[in-house]
Amino acid sequence: MLELLRPPPHRGPLIAAGAVVLTVGLALEELRLADTLSLGVHLIILAVAAGVILALGLQAPTEGGKPPAYQSVLLVTGLLLLFPALIRLADVLGADLSESGFPAGELTWVSTITAGVALYAALSKRSAICLLIAAIAAAVAILSAFQWVFEPGAFTASRWLLLLIALGLILISLVLRGSEPRQAELLIDGAGLAILAIGLQAIVSSLLTAFSFDSAPPDTLLPNFWELVALGVGCGLIAYGAIEGLPGPAWRSWRSASRRAAAPSSRPSPCSKSRRRKRCCRTSGSSSHLLSAAA
Repeated sequence: MLELLRPPPHRGPLIAAGAVVLTVGLALEELRLADTLSLGVHLIILAVAAGVILALGLQAPTEGGKPPAYQSVLLVTGLLLLFPALIRLADVLGADLSESGFPAGELTWVSTITAGVALYAALSKRSAICLLIAAIAAAVAILSAFQWVFEPGAFTASRWLLLLIALGLILISLVLRGSEPRQAELLIDGAGLAILAIGLQAIVSSLLTAFSFDSAPPDTLLPNFWELVALGVGCGLIAYGAIEGLPGPAWRSWRSASRRAAAPSSRPSPCSKSRRRKRCCRTSGSSSHLLSAAA
């Protein structure tokens, strides 16, 4: 049975493309047929699709100890289907996801299982993108568990948790920097996403307050300390990308600008090459005429 779920390498890109199409189709099915089909049918469809795609991704052979591109696509699409499948399972088990409150308890165990599966895929297949998904799911599980247990009325404690998560990811990336540079890079991205969540929460909260007529909007989006944290982490990410030569908006723009600046001095233009050819042709032609006249 496991041999049937081991895709051959030459068919891997085709199978991965089919998995992407299937994932998009199931997302549309969940949105358009949410009230038409029963919860059990939704659960079976998502669970079977997630299980099959994850099995294909875990059974696919690696190339040089690292997952090929099609295997990463299979693992990511399988994890993207696993999360809503677990949400449907929580709904089947009696969780009231339609209430206006935050479903912290359900998100805690759903995110924990997703983080565990993603971490297993990251360790067994050395998949960097699965490690990033595991970090994001673990952060969601920590925040949901804190919300579930303590029920804080403000987001201040969650900001501190996000800051601690970002610092933890940075420390883990420093440990993996020598042996697994790609994993370390994506963990730095995960730390940046954790700090980005602080700013996004402030923006969304400010917009909701501005459009409501019950209370006046706050004077500032974030306290001064958290604005300093967001600014410092942003500058640190730009510096990290520039020093390590990693892909990113700042690095790409700096690299393209440096290449454009260095291009005229290091590489002749096509116009100069054509001019040189014309000069050579004229020189050779004039020399041939002189030789024929002398003869």
